Amino acid sequence: MISKQNFLHLALLSMLAAPAAAFDLVDAWRAAREFNAEYAAASADLSAGQERRVQGLAGLLPQFNVSYQHTNTMPTTPAAASPSAAYSYGANLSIPLFDLGKMAAYRKGVLASELANNQWQAKQQQLLAAVVQAYLDVLHAQEALQATAASKQLYQLQLKQAQLQLTVGTGTTLDLYEAQAALDGADAKEIREQNELAQHSQRLWRLTGLDASQAQHAGDVLAAPPVDANLAEWLRRAHAHSPELRAAEQALALAKADVTEKRGLHLPVLALSAAYNDSRNPASYPLRQRGSSVGVSVTLPLYAGGGHRSQLREALSRQQAVQDRLLETQRQLDEEVSKAWRNLNSSAALLRAQQRLLASSQNKLASTRLGVKVGIRTNLDLLQAEQAVYDVQSGIVRSKHGYLKTQVVLAQLAGVLDEAELERINWVIRR
Repeated sequence: MISKQNFLHLALLSMLAAPAAAFDLVDAWRAAREFNAEYAAASADLSAGQERRVQGLAGLLPQFNVSYQHTNTMPTTPAAASPSAAYSYGANLSIPLFDLGKMAAYRKGVLASELANNQWQAKQQQLLAAVVQAYLDVLHAQEALQATAASKQLYQLQLKQAQLQLTVGTGTTLDLYEAQAALDGADAKEIREQNELAQHSQRLWRLTGLDASQAQHAGDVLAAPPVDANLAEWLRRAHAHSPELRAAEQALALAKADVTEKRGLHLPVLALSAAYNDSRNPASYPLRQRGSSVGVSVTLPLYAGGGHRSQLREALSRQQAVQDRLLETQRQLDEEVSKAWRNLNSSAALLRAQQRLLASSQNKLASTRLGVKVGIRTNLDLLQAEQAVYDVQSGIVRSKHGYLKTQVVLAQLAGVLDEAELERINWVIRR
């Protein structure tokens, strides 16, 4: 049983959450976007990452500065000298004409902004997958607990019957012990499942702020159209949309931009500059001076102690390392997508097989009950048949939610876990 402290904790969570109302998977996702702190942090990271493009572009745009200086002079000797004031102000304009380093920095800024957007999409899919996982875990725990409670009622009835039969002399001690063991086993299972339900409910609240007891239960998940597309199509989707693969490709593009930047250390830097100055100083002649200038500056690196070449070799080595990691990411993605696709198909086949097994087990249970009445089966046979039915039902509950989870895993790996996919899974649950 759940301790009193756990009940109080769950009650407090429910009070902090929104008013209790039935919700489905789409409602849970909408609540998570408003409630979840991790989602808010990812949105802030996206806004920060978008500024990298602006910062990179700033290096290619004209730079304009204005300066002003005012100086008061108060001489102490000779006594006849009077205080004087001098001032000067000026304006400077600098326009880069050719600077490969700044061009590469702009390219890196663009790529960094794209990477930030890709990371935000990955975070969004991760949160969406976490919400679905928590939601299905709650449904699984609720249905498993309901099945265990139903089995306990049956085992309690069987225990009473065994006690009565032993009293009147038609039963055996073995039947009594078997019924008591079955009931004790159900009690232990109920305690474990209550604890699991409390943990899953707390996790769903942490993600969405919703009361888990109001979650919409899942229906017949196999009644929905199966997930189409073969393995080759899922691999194609993953190569086109996977956030992890996109991040690895963007890392390679950043490494190439870094190589370009290091190559620019050997090239000249060309800039256009213009300036205007106006100054007044009583101690100088003429009293006031004005002037302007326009020029082109060229900076040609000749020798830097070998540092530039070393930076270039380092950048080339890092580019090769990133390229190798990209290849490994592609291979790992293919492996994980293939594994998830096989798990999806095997989960569906397993669920169908368990449904057939349930029908067979129920037929066997009915026959065993009839056999007990006519004396060709014992109460122990009946207890074993009933336990077999409840075991199969528990397996169906587990496989049903496992089948939905594998769909989420496959969609996340392929980078297509979005609101449209969520609507489809939600439709399956609400059937």
